[in-house]
Amino acid sequence: MTAPRRTAREVWTAVRPVLLGALCLLLLVGLWQLAVEEHWVKPLFLPGPSKVVHALGTLFSDGEIWSNLRVSGEEFAIGLGVSVVLGALLGLLTGWYRAADEFLKPLVVGINSMPQVAVVPVLILIFGIGMTPKIVVVVLSCTTVILMNTAAGVGNVDWQLRRLARSFGGSDLKVIRTIVLPTLVPFFMTGLRISIGRAMIGVVVGEIFASKAGIGNVLISASNSFNMPVMYATVAVITFLGIALTQVAALLERRMQRWRR
Repeated sequence: MTAPRRTAREVWTAVRPVLLGALCLLLLVGLWQLAVEEHWVKPLFLPGPSKVVHALGTLFSDGEIWSNLRVSGEEFAIGLGVSVVLGALLGLLTGWYRAADEFLKPLVVGINSMPQVAVVPVLILIFGIGMTPKIVVVVLSCTTVILMNTAAGVGNVDWQLRRLARSFGGSDLKVIRTIVLPTLVPFFMTGLRISIGRAMIGVVVGEIFASKAGIGNVLISASNSFNMPVMYATVAVITFLGIALTQVAALLERRMQRWRR
C-alpha cells in the first residue's frame, strides 16, 4: 500500500522551520562579515567568519579537541544524570507532600538564586581542579530546575482523579505511577531542556576557572593567548552541542508525549 502524497502546504510546514533558521544564521554571518569589512570592530577581537571556520577545521583535524570534549562530556553526563535523579525524586516528594515542600523550599530557592560564577571558586578550593567541582556546579544548577518543574507537574494533576484513586484503595505509590507520572511528563521534559543549557554553562564556567582539560580550558587558553579565531571556534562548538542536545531532548519529549496518549 503506497503512502499518501503530502500536499505542498504540508511540505512547506515541514521545511519552514529549517529554512527560516538557516536564513537567520546566514543573516547573522553576513552582518558579522560586514562588521569586519567596514571596521566597525577591531579584527583583532572579532576575526572574520572565514578565519573562524579555518580555526574550527584546525581544531578537529589536530585531534586535540576530542580529548577535551570527552572530559567535558563526562562532567556534563554525570552532573546532568545526578540532577535528573535528584530533581525528579525531590520534585515528586515536594509536589505530593506539602510538608516536604515547606521544608525544602528555602534551600531550593536559595540554590536556584545562587550565581554559578560566585560558587565555582569556593568549590575549586574544596574539591580541587578535577572533575568534581564541575559536576557539583552542574548538579546545583540543574537539580532545582528539574525539581520545580516536576513539582509543578504533580500539582497540575486533577485532584478529583487522585481522590477517586484513593477511594478505590490506591496507595500513594500506585497513584503516582498510574496518574501522576503521565501528567508530569511535559513539565519534567521542560525542566530537562532548560537544564541542558544550564549544565553546559556550568561545565564551561567551571573549566574556565580552573582545569587541566575540557572545552572550557581550550576556550580560556585561546583567550589568554589572544588566539581569537580558536576562541570563537570553540564558542561555536559549545553552541552547536547545546543546540543538538536540546533538540534531542525535544525529540524525546515528543516520543514520550505519544506514549502518554
